[in-house]
Amino acid sequence: MKEFNVTQDEKGDWIVTSDKIPGFIARGKSQQEAVEKMIKAFRMYYPCGECKDK
Repeated sequence: MKEFNVTQDEKGDWIVTSDKIPGFIARGKSQQEAVEKMIKAFRMYYPCGECKDK
């Protein structure tokens, strides 16, 4: 299962982290932007030849 934590910093930026990708931090001006960056990182870190991008 792909799990991650979503928080907002004091400047209002969104931060997404996951124990599944150590050291990677996805940042975005919106929550959606940060989550999309984390999803992209998951696809690169855990490639799946049979998966389709949605």
